[in-house]
Parts: sequence; C-alpha cells; structure tokens
Amino acid sequence: MTPKRKKILIGTLAGVLVLALLFLAGLTSTERENISKPEQFLRDMLAPLQNGASVVSGNIRNWGAYLQGVDNIRAENDELRKEISELRLQLVDLAEYQQENERLRDLLNMAENVESQFEYVTTTVVNRSQSSWYKTLVISGGEDAGFAVGMPVVSAQGLVGRIINTSENTAEVLLITDREGAISAMVQNTRTVGVVEGDGETSELSMIRVPYDAEIENYQQIITSGYGGVYPKGLLVGYINSITLQSDGLMLDIDVRSYVDFNRLEEVMVLKPKA
Repeated sequence: MTPKRKKILIGTLAGVLVLALLFLAGLTSTERENISKPEQFLRDMLAPLQNGASVVSGNIRNWGAYLQGVDNIRAENDELRKEISELRLQLVDLAEYQQENERLRDLLNMAENVESQFEYVTTTVVNRSQSSWYKTLVISGGEDAGFAVGMPVVSAQGLVGRIINTSENTAEVLLITDREGAISAMVQNTRTVGVVEGDGETSELSMIRVPYDAEIENYQQIITSGYGGVYPKGLLVGYINSITLQSDGLMLDIDVRSYVDFNRLEEVMVLKPKA
C-alpha cells in the first residue's frame, strides 16, 4: 500500500471513530455523572471548535442586526430630509404671504389717502397710439365725463399715466413708460426721492438722481412723491428690480418694474379731484 493511500485510510478511520464516539456519547450521557476517558478527550478536543462556531454565529447575528440598524437609520434620515424640504417650502410660502400682506396693507393705506382727495372714475381703453414718438392710449370719456388735462390714470396694479388732451367723448393718456412721462417718486420704506422715467421703447422704467449712498434694496416699493404737482402722493409706481452704481460712482441706476401690464390694459380709472 502506498503512503498516500495509508494517509487516506487513516483519515477515514479517524473520522469514523469520532462519529462513533459522538454517537455513543449521545446514547450514554443522559443523566450520567461520569463519562468515559474517550468521551472526555473528544469533548475537550471539540470544545474550542464549538466555542469558535458560537462566536462566529453570534458575530453573524450581530452583523445582521447592525445592517438592519443602518437601513433603519438611512430610511429615517431620508424621511427627515423630506420633512426639512417641506418645511423650507412652507417657510418660503409664509414669507411670500407676509410680504404680500404688507404690500396689500400699504396699498390699502395709499388708496384711503388718495380717496380723501379724488374720486375714481372707471373707463375703458378704446385705442392705442401706433406712433414711434409717444406711448399713449385713448380712453372712453372726455369732457362729457369731466376729464381734464393732467388728471392721473391708474389701474388696479398701479400708476398708468396722465391725461394730456381731451375731446368731447375721449381722452388721450401719456403712459409713464414714455420719455415724456417722468414721475417724481420715492422709495416707500426709506423715503429716498428720485425720478422714474421710461425709455420710450419698452415697458421698462428707471429711477435716476439717487445718491450712491442711498439705503435701498431690491423689491422695495416705489410710489409717487407728490412733488411737482402732477401726481398725488402715494400712487404705486412699481418695485426695485436691480441696483447698479454709475461709472462716476456718484449716482445709482435703479431698474424699476411696474406691476401694470401696459400691453393688456382694458380698464383704467381716472382720478378726478373732489369738489
């Protein structure tokens, strides 16, 4: 017999012997105080292996619990992120509502002040000027309605312009977006005074003659100042969209946006002084 076969035979016999001893131990160990020497030897030999198996099994169970805990934490974090995102959106909405509420309150106060001096006469737009020189529109109602040159014209969104001529049944309104429609205005919050004028080509407005150190910010409201006698104080002109410093560093260029859509005006109101 070759050495290799001897090793295989010896290993096989040893395995059979171990299994036999385990079987005998199971049959004879019930309620016995003493066990045989072979059983003692086998138990001592297998104890480290059993302990190692227990440790490995325990570690596997612990690792599974750890992985489950990680999954739970990840799911909880995802839920918290979602809640935080929703809360941020709610805060933005609340800020918008607060600003809108403040604007509406200011407009209400403005309307109350104007109503003490003027009455609102509602009329309709009947024509628009096609001239490249002036930005005007024609409204229904003229001398027959008591309209006169210089009367302010507004919409629900803010200042539109002023009447520049009348006929018996119509009146022509020069829009504030025209180059000749400049307005003495002020920043409502800080009372900073300047002049708002249009470029005559678009609906964009600019506020000029504002010192470089004026304490103003984007989105602040612009209202008429009441200076010059053309418009009463407190009519809404628009809001500050952007602020830049002029090249000489002495004045600011302020981009003003009106709330009025001048291309879609259908109804307007003429402010007639109360007798």
